[in-house]
Amino acid sequence: MKKIVFMTLVAIFTLSCTLGAQENGRNGRNGGDRTGMRWTAKDRAEEITKQLKLTDKEKAQVEALFEQQDAKQAEQIAQQRANGREQVQDRAKRREEMQALFEKEVEKNDAELEKVIGKEKTKQWKQYRADRQKEMRDSNRAGRQGPR
Repeated sequence: MKKIVFMTLVAIFTLSCTLGAQENGRNGRNGGDRTGMRWTAKDRAEEITKQLKLTDKEKAQVEALFEQQDAKQAEQIAQQRANGREQVQDRAKRREEMQALFEKEVEKNDAELEKVIGKEKTKQWKQYRADRQKEMRDSNRAGRQGPR
């Protein structure tokens, strides 16, 4: 009898560990069913279409624009990584340069987006994006603050 109870407990424990490990990928930092934190151009185009009620033509143009921007960003990241190995000494300076480059690219991307969807919808999108960023920062801060 003791063997059966012991084997049952071991089986339950093993099963619970296995299920717990699978759940972490879905609800952890991976953002649900997406791979990593980064959305694809198609995901972002669908989100902006849903939020701003874009036409099919605008959605296709926005998706193409996002794909173009992603390719350019991947190229810049590869270039920075190659340069980064040479310039490891001054991390603070590199961080500031990268932040300035990022902000410049966001402005440029927003200007390109404005050409496609118009000024009013771009303004709405910027507001939505700012609200989401604030919401994410607040939720991340709340998650870090545990009981003291």
